[in-house]
Amino acid sequence: MLAAAPRITDAPAIPPGPSRLRVLDLLRFCAALGVVLFHFGETRAWGTPNAFPGLSTVTVFGVYGVRLFFLISGFVILMSAWGRTPGHFAASRIARLFPAYWASVLVLGGLAVGGLITDHRPSLTELLANMTMLQHGFAVRDLEIVYWTLWQELVFYALIACLAAVGITYRRCLAFMGAWVLLLAIAHRVNADLLQAVLVPFSAPYFIAGMALFLVHRFGGSLFPWLFVGVGWTLALYTELDMETTASRRYGQALWSALVVGVISLIFLVMIFVAVGAFDRIDWRWLTFLGALTYPLYLFHHHVGFLLIQWLHPVLGNRLTLPLAVAAALVVAYGVHRLVERPLQPRMRAALERSLTADAGRVPLTETAVVSPVSSIPAPAPAAVPLPPGAPAPYAETTPGAGYLPRGG
Repeated sequence: MLAAAPRITDAPAIPPGPSRLRVLDLLRFCAALGVVLFHFGETRAWGTPNAFPGLSTVTVFGVYGVRLFFLISGFVILMSAWGRTPGHFAASRIARLFPAYWASVLVLGGLAVGGLITDHRPSLTELLANMTMLQHGFAVRDLEIVYWTLWQELVFYALIACLAAVGITYRRCLAFMGAWVLLLAIAHRVNADLLQAVLVPFSAPYFIAGMALFLVHRFGGSLFPWLFVGVGWTLALYTELDMETTASRRYGQALWSALVVGVISLIFLVMIFVAVGAFDRIDWRWLTFLGALTYPLYLFHHHVGFLLIQWLHPVLGNRLTLPLAVAAALVVAYGVHRLVERPLQPRMRAALERSLTADAGRVPLTETAVVSPVSSIPAPAPAAVPLPPGAPAPYAETTPGAGYLPRGG
């Protein structure tokens, strides 16, 4: 495979397969559903830690849906930023994330303030900090337990925006990922808090591997991207196996370690199949609808499910309450997508992109200064000097203008 790889250049390439990889919508929905089942199976709203002893042996792995999210993000965010300015990239991300997020903070925060809480009643300062999505950076408690991943995503977006500022090319992506891996090692060695905050070491292996897989998808397989996929897989396992969890105590450390290696490897293998085009035929339109439900489902499911399970399971029993809670979370997700995201996302994005060019057509004050009548009269052009017969025409002096394209590197 490596020997047959095409020659890599920095010239734009058309990604193979369909224009929208709908299989990623399916994977994102499956990842979100895995997180939902994990939270609903483990929540203390049941009144017991063993509400579903048999089912929980499977749903406990739903927590790794977050890792799949990060891997998909590395792939999709690099694809989204390619060829865009940092401003347009930021506009697209803000419009994508904030409408549903603000709705979740307002609705779930209002429920919590009214006493319908999952953990604690938030203060006004906590609610205000959560509205910014930067609460983790300010060391303020997340309103919802799922919000922690948004900080990881925001830091990754900021790093990609910096890459976009210098121009995203194949070689610069390789250099970017190489520097990221090296700095991760340095930050771990010296325990530097600033580097740890910027490099997001928990999610970084997945972001890096996802970026590398996009390079494979766009430019074909070659050694450097596959090396970064391998590095991401290795660092992911190093991080996961170093953690002790409730599940590891339940299964025993040896068996749990083997299961973790299998699950993480499966996640990487699925995304490798996406990158090489093995799933390109999965192009059903309804998958886009599932993808649209993913983000609001992720944001709202924990609070909604906790309250419904707490209210319904004493009356309906555990087996009936669980599917009803999942169905209710899906209905809420559809409502948020239909009533919040669909009307607000395009308007917000258009407004942000207009804001990027708010200075267009405005002449700086220094250029509108009053000039004397004499200086405003253009000087006559010098008379052309006739050339001897057979003499070559002089070269025209050129300056970089609208048609000037600097060489990329």
